Amino acid sequence: MSRAPAEPPSGRPAGGFSLLEVLVAGALFSVVMAGAYLLYITMLGTWTRGEMKSDLQQNARVGLDRLVQELRMAGYDPENALAQVTAQPFNAIRAAAAGCLSFVTYRTHSGIEKSVRVTYRVAGTTLQRREDDWDPAGKIFSASTTQPLAEAVSQLAFTYYDGFNRILTPSGAAVGACPAGALPSIPLLDATQAGQIRRVGVILRTLESRARVAPESYTLTSHVYLRNR
Repeated sequence: MSRAPAEPPSGRPAGGFSLLEVLVAGALFSVVMAGAYLLYITMLGTWTRGEMKSDLQQNARVGLDRLVQELRMAGYDPENALAQVTAQPFNAIRAAAAGCLSFVTYRTHSGIEKSVRVTYRVAGTTLQRREDDWDPAGKIFSASTTQPLAEAVSQLAFTYYDGFNRILTPSGAAVGACPAGALPSIPLLDATQAGQIRRVGVILRTLESRARVAPESYTLTSHVYLRNR
């Protein structure tokens, strides 16, 4: 004889959850997932900003260290180029502007010291170093090479001081290229002012922004006393 299945107690389903229980569980799960997502976004933003800051610092330090090292030796002229060049003779500072500086220094090639003209400026967001070799036959600096030193650069600023710590600014009498032959023409210190420079203040600022992350910046400053003045 077959027996009829037992009926569940009145008012209770045979198994599973009620609609109310499902709704409550869904709401709690949504709250937990929203909190986890916000925590993830916060941690990702913190990590990204830290990475950006580290990259900006590295960029700025590499660029500024090279600039300062070479600028400190401005005027060291092993090939005596400054006694032969026709424009601004004896002046180690070849062009000085608010955002560009060109000067004579040296480099060592195969154990031989050579006179070179080095120029630092920003093109777009790239700090560039241009090097021009001395041509004794033509008595000019030529055969230039340009290399990027730092990316994400938002500012390169030079301040020039004389021997009495007075700031030298373009008088308006001199307008030209930095370095000579480049474009565009910009206000420069005149030859007399360039010859008075004893100290150069440098500001290098890097800036980067990424999607959904606040921009990060890093600023380095330095003051360079010219040894050969």
